[in-house]
Amino acid sequence: MSTRHTVLFASLAAAALAGCGIAPLDAQWQDSAHPPESLRGAVVLVVCESEEQVVKQMCQDRVAAELRAYGANTAVVPYTIDATPTRLSDEARAVNARAIFSTKVMPDVPRYGSSSGVSVGFGFGTGFGGRGVGGVGVSAPIGGARIAQGYVANASLSDVASGRLMWSGKASARDSSDLTWQIDSLTKALTGGAQQAGYF
Repeated sequence: MSTRHTVLFASLAAAALAGCGIAPLDAQWQDSAHPPESLRGAVVLVVCESEEQVVKQMCQDRVAAELRAYGANTAVVPYTIDATPTRLSDEARAVNARAIFSTKVMPDVPRYGSSSGVSVGFGFGTGFGGRGVGGVGVSAPIGGARIAQGYVANASLSDVASGRLMWSGKASARDSSDLTWQIDSLTKALTGGAQQAGYF
């Protein structure tokens, strides 16, 4: 294979990997006052928050799987539990967890695109109790529109005994109609960041 063809093949391969790779870790913070302690072999309580139940469950399953791959034992918060700090602390102690890995997944600003025309309308009104109620209306020719939405995730790793925040990170996924890929990508980026920081 010629040098020119080799360079072209490498460029195409890199582009393909970038297209299907994991989301970038936008930012992370680590407690510099305390050296990281490995949680391999320890129990880590996994909790995910999202307004969408399917996103919450997918997130918890994937975070738990990634942490187990890094050598941790995991316990997942039951979906019936309200994820308040007190409840999470009680649940962590009940399963003898040393740390809590908490992730919140939220939709990014939705962007809509179409090659054949799509109209998007945003409405805002007043609901019960004076709260604002927003709405989005989309109309498009049949077969002409595609709606893609990105997600952003924030994660934190905290010590159960002291309540100290040890690490936190943020990742965002590009717009995609493939929700499974987005959640997988975000959770890999976040757990990978905690692993690279020395906690797994």
